[in-house]
Amino acid sequence: MIPIILAAGESRRFGVQKLNYPYKGKPLIQWTINVVEENFSNGFLIVSEKLDLSKISVKKLEIILNKNPDLGLSNSIKLGLTAANGRDVIIFLGDMPEIDSQLVQKVVSLSKDKIVFPNFNGIKGFPVFIPSNYFKSAYEIEGDRGLRDLIMKSEYLTFEWTRSCVFDVDLPEDLEGAGEDG
Repeated sequence: MIPIILAAGESRRFGVQKLNYPYKGKPLIQWTINVVEENFSNGFLIVSEKLDLSKISVKKLEIILNKNPDLGLSNSIKLGLTAANGRDVIIFLGDMPEIDSQLVQKVVSLSKDKIVFPNFNGIKGFPVFIPSNYFKSAYEIEGDRGLRDLIMKSEYLTFEWTRSCVFDVDLPEDLEGAGEDG
C-alpha cells in the first residue's frame, strides 16, 4: 500500500494558496505530510506550481508536479495512481490537518480487497484505501471530481470516526474553532 497526498488544488475559495497558510504553527499541508511520513516509509505528494515547497518539509515522499491542475481533482488522482504502479493506495487530502496516526492505522488495519474509509455522522471521510482492482474505473473519472461516485457504487467498508476525518479547509473561516471534536 502506498500513500498519495492530493495537494494540487488552486485554493480559489480561500483566496491564497491555503496549503502554505499557517495552521497551529505550521503550513496547513505540513500536518498531512507529517502524519503520512509517520506511518509510511514512502509515498507521493501531488502538487501544483502554486505550492511554495520552500515552506514545507518533505523527507519520505516523492513530489509529483501536476502541470494541469485546471483539469481538476481527477487529474491528480490519475497521476497518483500511475505513480503507484499497480500497488493499492491510501489517499489523503492536503487540506485535512486533523487526521492522525490512530485513524490512519484503523484504515490500514481494515484494508483488504474493499475500499475502506471513515465517516462522521454519515459523511464520507479520509483517508480512503483503494485496492488496485478499482484503478481502471478511477481512470475514467474526468474534471474536478473525486472518487465519491466510484466509491458509492463499489463494495466498501466504512466505520464511524470523529469530526477529524471530514474536517477540511476551504475558507479562512474554516480555521476558526479548528481542532474541536464533535
